Amino acid sequence: MPKGFTSLHKHAIILGIFVIIYFLYFTTASFLRYDNFYTGRFDLGNMDQAVWNTTQGRIFQTNGQDGEIISRHAVHADFILILLAPFYFIWEHPKTLLLIQTSILALGAVFVYAISKNVLKNKNLSLVFAFLYLFNPAMQYTNLYDFHAVTLATTFLLGAFYFLYQKRYFLFLLFALLAALTKEQIWIIIALFGLYTIFRSRIKTLSTIRLSKPQILGIATFIVSLGIFYLLIWHVIPQAREGGHFALSYYSDFGESPTNIIKNIFLSPQKTLGTFFQKEQSDYLTQLFLPLGFFSLLSPLYLVFTAPDLLINLLSSNDNLHQIYYQYSAAITPFIFISAIYGTRRLKIWFPKVSYALFAFYLLISTFYASYSYGPLPFAKKPNIDMFIKPQENKEEIESYLSQIPNSYSVAATNNAGSHLSQRQVIYTIPYGIEKADIVVFLLSDKKSQEEFEDEVKTVKSNKNYKEVYRINQSFIVFEKQ
Repeated sequence: MPKGFTSLHKHAIILGIFVIIYFLYFTTASFLRYDNFYTGRFDLGNMDQAVWNTTQGRIFQTNGQDGEIISRHAVHADFILILLAPFYFIWEHPKTLLLIQTSILALGAVFVYAISKNVLKNKNLSLVFAFLYLFNPAMQYTNLYDFHAVTLATTFLLGAFYFLYQKRYFLFLLFALLAALTKEQIWIIIALFGLYTIFRSRIKTLSTIRLSKPQILGIATFIVSLGIFYLLIWHVIPQAREGGHFALSYYSDFGESPTNIIKNIFLSPQKTLGTFFQKEQSDYLTQLFLPLGFFSLLSPLYLVFTAPDLLINLLSSNDNLHQIYYQYSAAITPFIFISAIYGTRRLKIWFPKVSYALFAFYLLISTFYASYSYGPLPFAKKPNIDMFIKPQENKEEIESYLSQIPNSYSVAATNNAGSHLSQRQVIYTIPYGIEKADIVVFLLSDKKSQEEFEDEVKTVKSNKNYKEVYRINQSFIVFEKQ
């Protein structure tokens, strides 16, 4: 190594150490969640099944919980799962998806650092922002909660913004496309990128209204993205499921169809704003913005990119959507960081005598406090560490038995066993399929789950077509169709 290399590249080296530590911890945590049956048929199993089916020539095919064979885009337009299929030729395992998810999320820190360095012109503070990204509770929860294609959008959107800032338009389009392929509503965010590109560049001559190449790119991006979103929501997904998008029921207070829901959201501002200020929604917003000390609010222009997902989450009647513990904040997190970076620059302009070190200290305190208050790490008030301290009893024996079930067999399984049995064409989630499947698997890890599925166990046991073929106490029971 040349003399002085370390001092010359110390920020890159430290950033690399941050990324590696994050990668090692969350890969270990994710793998242990799988090994100890904390992942589920929903949502690791159905993603794994769609990718595995693609490798078998059944492109983008999956099952509903009732075992019905459907195209994955009847649920979500996360076509990037098709692009992940080649990785299964290297390692055909659900953990492949967990590994990819952690790797891509970790690399998001590189884009946060690069954006900050370009905007703030300060490597030390940019390194702090990269660390804050890796320490962000919402981002960490999206990493831990099984696998979701949209989680990858966090890094892809950061990359798209960085390359647009750098005017490297091919790479911008590549990352924008990758982000859009993770879920249907991301196309709206890409359309907003198009608008941003249009207005970021000035018209060259007012007399001729001559458009620059970036503005032409912006117009094309806006029109194409909005058109694809329209086709997916109004036509492709409804036709695949022979009805409207399943999530429309979450917004029944605003209407029955996508058109009526969107119209009523904007035509009923009192009702819309009233929903925003309910306690659960307010707590959700606090959990999103507190880790960066609310600096994001100082640069609202870049928060516009969060509008599609914030509206979807805040107005939903499904409580899961206004919590940071799932994947629903994945497309919001990038722009909270981008806005905070620009907000910091604005503060520096307002208060030039305040050092960046003071800003960094405040941001670190805010993130540490948020991480302690509601983050998933071991030192938090309510850490997500069951996979470390509460392992599944007899997990090796259970896994060994499950791995011997031929993937040509149809299986009905409890959700916690579903991600270990998803590489097959037909899988049911109990209570569905207990009279149809070739194999019925009950993984009842505690007394509560044993009581919950007591009736289903009795139903299968009393069915003369099924025979109990394997058991470990009351926790693991397997029946086979005769």
